[in-house]
Amino acid sequence: MPFYVKFSHFAISSFGLMITIGLLISYIITLKLSKYIGIIRTQIDDVFLSATFFGILIGRLSYIVKYHSQIPNLLGIFQIWNGGLDYYGTVVGVVLGVLVISWFYNIPPLKALDATSIIGSLMICFGFISAGLVGFGFGRPVPTVPDITPGIHIFNKFPFFYIVYKFGDIAPPSIPFYPVQFIYGLLFFTYAIILITYIIKKQNYEAGEIFSFFLILYGLTNMTIGHFAQSKLILKHINLEQFIGFLSFFVGTIVLWLLKSEKTNI
Repeated sequence: MPFYVKFSHFAISSFGLMITIGLLISYIITLKLSKYIGIIRTQIDDVFLSATFFGILIGRLSYIVKYHSQIPNLLGIFQIWNGGLDYYGTVVGVVLGVLVISWFYNIPPLKALDATSIIGSLMICFGFISAGLVGFGFGRPVPTVPDITPGIHIFNKFPFFYIVYKFGDIAPPSIPFYPVQFIYGLLFFTYAIILITYIIKKQNYEAGEIFSFFLILYGLTNMTIGHFAQSKLILKHINLEQFIGFLSFFVGTIVLWLLKSEKTNI
């Protein structure tokens, strides 16, 4: 796994560095948006810290449950750099952290979830791009391509490029893969810009709208790009990413419909 910074036996991986940068950027941007979201800056701090803590905690516990054979001893449970976090466990942890802190400090939960949606879009962006750099979460192999030298290559079919990893990366070397990590990253960067612009421009912003839009966009992305992911099939032609995408889209649509219905009835 490549490193950007290395001091003797201590090293900061490119993956960890990108995640840290993503956290800092998303935190600063969300602070700036606090007045548009309708919660004070100290509440943003509480939401951010709680979401981060529970995301890491539940994500790590979920990873240990799934891949317990990779944990050599009790100390290995706390060595988060060995294996890392489970993606969906982290998502559950973040939502749980937001709801807990909302209840504890009497923060409107929908507004807290709106703020978390901005953080989530940016973190997914940085997370997937950093994963793509080192080979985490690679997609399905691309059939019949002319060039398998390491690097990013142009392709004549959707998604119009593929990636081949070298020896030393996490993904198997010399195999052409669909670059799902980079596609997810670019899409969620776009979503973050759209959601931020929407919050700033919309005058009659309704609490929960950003959260519902995020769920819908996340769902649509997983249902389409998830087709190229290397994941376990749940039904005949539907994998885990697509199934979770459908659930996210369904929940987001219901939440948005309930918000619009409530606003109409007022």
